[in-house]
Amino acid sequence: MSAREKVFEAYSYRTSSRFGSRVKVSIDEGMVAVTGPRVGVLIYRLWIVVQVIVFWLIVPALLAAAGLWDWRYLILALVLAVIHWAVGTFGAVSLWELANVNAFSEGTMGTTVEFPVSAVKGVKIGRGWARNGLWLVIPLYMPGLNRMAEGYCVSFEAPERETGRDAVYALHMQTKGMAQSLANLLGEHKLPDEERETA
Repeated sequence: MSAREKVFEAYSYRTSSRFGSRVKVSIDEGMVAVTGPRVGVLIYRLWIVVQVIVFWLIVPALLAAAGLWDWRYLILALVLAVIHWAVGTFGAVSLWELANVNAFSEGTMGTTVEFPVSAVKGVKIGRGWARNGLWLVIPLYMPGLNRMAEGYCVSFEAPERETGRDAVYALHMQTKGMAQSLANLLGEHKLPDEERETA
């Protein structure tokens, strides 16, 4: 590690960067490197699509229950809600933990993705991490997650080689001071004075 390298430990939300669980973030010589458990493009997209379809099928089921006055549609809505929860939980617990186990077996911390600091855009702290439609997957959980993220979660977009598009990174830091430090290194974003803490 060079004298100028800045290294952070964070918890990655499961956004389109496809990282999850604990990650290491380092910034050195104008480059950002994120290392941690990561799943493949197809697996991630399938996980997201299934959750979106199942969740939004709940709406017509509830409308049918109200319009047709049929309790069976309420049962269907409840079953769909349980399936949505189960798919989300299975992915969060199993997919990234499997990536963790694989990395451990290989003697690494996981996959490393690098990109220039100059390519980073849309740096935010707190709300805004579930951008580009991610909120459609978990609308019921958004209020709680946004409260947890406030002041601690640094989110931004950066190029993603495998998809050829920008991916969203959402990194939950240990303190607000660390979040501010990382955000400052990535771009310009200021917390209100009363929310600042030392790292």
